[in-house]
Amino acid sequence: MTEKLPANCPKCRAEMIYVTHLPHAQAPHMQRTTFVCYSCNRTRCYMLSTEMAAAYAGTGAPAVEAP
Repeated sequence: MTEKLPANCPKCRAEMIYVTHLPHAQAPHMQRTTFVCYSCNRTRCYMLSTEMAAAYAGTGAPAVEAP
C-alpha cells in the first residue's frame, strides 16, 4: 500500500496536487516535478530525486517520458 505524501503550498499551506515530472536537463538523477495549488491558482516546480518524484507519481497523474 502506497502512503499519500503531503505537498503543501508554501504560500497558503493548502495541499498541492501532483501534475507531472520530467528528467532534469543537466542532472540526470533529478526530476523536475510540477505541482499545482488550486487555492493560489499557481503551479510550482521542484527538483526532486528520481525516487521521490516516483513516490509522488503514484499519487497523481502518470509521468511523462522524455523523447
